[in-house]
Amino acid sequence: MNSASVNSAEPSRRDLRKAEKASKVRVERHSLRTILTVMSTTGLMATVALPSYGFSPEATAVSGLTTDNQLVQLSAPSQGLSVAAVRAVSFTRGEFEPADASEFEVTRTRNRYSGPIAKDYLANPRFTEITSANIMKATAEVVGTPYVFGGQTPNGIDCSGLVLFVYSQFGIELPHSVYQQARYAERVPYDEALPGDIVVFNDYSHNGIYAGNGNFYHAPQPGDRVKLAPIFTERFFIVRLADIQN
Repeated sequence: MNSASVNSAEPSRRDLRKAEKASKVRVERHSLRTILTVMSTTGLMATVALPSYGFSPEATAVSGLTTDNQLVQLSAPSQGLSVAAVRAVSFTRGEFEPADASEFEVTRTRNRYSGPIAKDYLANPRFTEITSANIMKATAEVVGTPYVFGGQTPNGIDCSGLVLFVYSQFGIELPHSVYQQARYAERVPYDEALPGDIVVFNDYSHNGIYAGNGNFYHAPQPGDRVKLAPIFTERFFIVRLADIQN
């Protein structure tokens, strides 16, 4: 065999460079596929975890994404508050523990109210004397009523609806509006206020029935109930709807 035949059997430098380049391309393509696979897997895991980590624990619970939380259902305002037992969870910075269901059980302190409403009392007043004691009695009977915007009965009531309902029992007809009730009344100095007078916030956003000693009965806000509480702001004034006899 001559030298020319031996040399023709060996790969040339040009062939070696082509083979090396092809090997690098295969390695780069394999690496790219690996990176894309890892990225896709990570994205899929993040998507699956979104209900748990995409929102704060409180927002997750309220939105119903947790299966351990059943929310209280409110019916239409005219129907009052539905009776329901709630199994809830107490959230703290992403961790939660089962809470005692009895702490969240919603019950009515009375059966659904079917007694007289404002127009009935206007036609046949319950009280013949307008005294602080009588006004306090009528107001205290409504304590525990759930706040319902636009409500004016013990099935559900808002702030001006409370004033309207209580004063209707004395034969006094009032509009269902904080501003209109304030205009209907006469201002009195705070140091002359009597239980039964009306506390009105300066911006007419809220009112309640003064109970003496810096307290008032009021229907605070949605999710709350009529209660006796301190007047929690200094931005208010007192009005008198009737001549209170004591």
